[in-house]
Amino acid sequence: MNQEIPNNTNTNEEVDLIRLMDYFKNGIKSIFKKVWKLIEVFLHFVVLLKKSWPIVIGLIIVGAAYGFYVKYLVTNETESYEMIVSSNPISNIELYAFSSEIVNRDLFTQKNEGIDLVKKLGIKSIKVEPIERESDVVNSYFEQIEGAIFRSDQTDTLYYQTSEIGNFKGKMSDEDYPIQRLKIKVKGDVPPAQIQEGLLNYFNNLPGPKREQENKLAVLKSYENNLKRNVDNIDSILLSRAALNNNSGPSGTEQLLVNTASRGNVEADLLRYAESFSRKLYGTQKKISEYQKGMNVVSNLRMIDDTEIYENPIIKYTVIGFLLAATIVLLIQFNNYLSRFQKEKY
Repeated sequence: MNQEIPNNTNTNEEVDLIRLMDYFKNGIKSIFKKVWKLIEVFLHFVVLLKKSWPIVIGLIIVGAAYGFYVKYLVTNETESYEMIVSSNPISNIELYAFSSEIVNRDLFTQKNEGIDLVKKLGIKSIKVEPIERESDVVNSYFEQIEGAIFRSDQTDTLYYQTSEIGNFKGKMSDEDYPIQRLKIKVKGDVPPAQIQEGLLNYFNNLPGPKREQENKLAVLKSYENNLKRNVDNIDSILLSRAALNNNSGPSGTEQLLVNTASRGNVEADLLRYAESFSRKLYGTQKKISEYQKGMNVVSNLRMIDDTEIYENPIIKYTVIGFLLAATIVLLIQFNNYLSRFQKEKY
């Protein structure tokens, strides 16, 4: 006997689908309503500005005129320069701190060599930003691994196996990049060469970077001497074995095999170690040359145009005039509201 089972599954699914569609439809309607409310607020604001157009137009004209005066008629105007330097992280930290110190220089009352230099050179501000090159990220990543050698750590540990360059880049700060761009604003007629020389002398003779430079050089040179001694010892051993083999073998035969990739003998092991030590020696000498230079100039200080919109005085003060006009219009409207409120309630 067959029993008919009521099929309510399709009906329930259709009801759920209809409810889901209604949910999305109501959500979209709600979003459009909120957007339209924002548009209405903006339109009300535009109408207020239109009603008070003499104030708006007048202050905009005043701001533009003052910007024109500042840009073309004011004497001793500020010039913009740019310089690109390369340095180590310690010098970069000092560089970023120095740029912040210039902004707050009026707060410093005690004698300060950096502030005195800024006043002497006529520097108004220094903006520092890193040049983020992928090659520098990769070099910094492997320098962390190579640095473990100086601590006698193994570079094939779990930390180095799981550490990825992408995660390493995300943890790098602006000071970690070796190439930095300096945007300098100067008021006065100080020659660019004098500004560049003054800044380099200041940063290369700071106690902190100087001490870090000397410590790094001492460690690197000690490691360099050990590598040179290992390479020399291997060369001496190979020459001794070659001489011994020549004396014990047939006349005119050479027993030291240079291409010994397929041979498991002592000479092959020594040659592999010599090659490894030579690569490490090259990398160490490269680091020594980098730390010996301190802060270097990659691109000399040169004058640049103000490419940013907010740096143009005409645009800057025109916008300020408009904002001032909008503030006055809103204050007038708020005052009218207070007057109506006072009449209704009091």
